[in-house]
Amino acid sequence: MIAVGIDPSLVCTGLAILGGERPVTRRIATASTGTDLASKRARLRKAVAGILAPIPARVDVTVIEVPHSRQQFGAQNERIALYWFLVDQLMARGPVVEVAPAARAKLATGSGRATKDEVIAAMQAMHPTALIQDDNVADALALATAGANWAGAAHPYTPDQMVAHARLAWPITRLTA
Repeated sequence: MIAVGIDPSLVCTGLAILGGERPVTRRIATASTGTDLASKRARLRKAVAGILAPIPARVDVTVIEVPHSRQQFGAQNERIALYWFLVDQLMARGPVVEVAPAARAKLATGSGRATKDEVIAAMQAMHPTALIQDDNVADALALATAGANWAGAAHPYTPDQMVAHARLAWPITRLTA
């Protein structure tokens, strides 16, 4: 079983892969200079390549956070482009499930209003051997955990976390090796 969680960002993407002895986590930073189209394109291509590089060619499920729809500041078009470029490439590797930011927090802690520190603490408690560098990685680990649960790996979810898990649009069937 391989479950991937991604918290995509133009600045620092969190990535988590569950399926081995220990969770694999990555904090993928993306630097950019210039605001012209060529610079934006280069930044997006570099981000996509860096995020996809550690992900196996075939996975059971990838769970990805959707960009916040009401974000008014920053490069919203670029964030949305990054999301769709990733989804396109990830769907070739296995099913992809999208998660809204509040649902991600509820999956992690049982509360849709959980703080970044609460998500980090919850993921550290659930995965004590995981290297959680920041809140982006903790978010990705929460998403990968949800995917692993769907794929059959048991994790100690609370009833509120199970409600959040059940509300996601999971694929109808699981992949078999």
